Amino acid sequence: MKHIFSFKARPYAFRLKNMIHFYKACEKLGVTVYVSGKNYLEQIHKLPQLLSVLLLTFSQDKDCLIVIEGEHTKQLKHLAARLLPQALPNPAF
Repeated sequence: MKHIFSFKARPYAFRLKNMIHFYKACEKLGVTVYVSGKNYLEQIHKLPQLLSVLLLTFSQDKDCLIVIEGEHTKQLKHLAARLLPQALPNPAF
């Protein structure tokens, strides 16, 4: 069964190295990653795409929502809490 969790990524608290490590774990576990902003929702297929979307969003000084969907979200939620402590959990998911 698939599960979903999400968190806000904030430009002032963003650490590129940690986000890269987190995304590589997402790839390894085979989950689907989405980035959602005010006027867009994009499914991420490769690390460069994720970085482009985040940097574009953050260059406009806006937050975005990272959504993780798959069977291993519990492990990734713990990893996100450790690597991205500035990320705020989104209770809607």
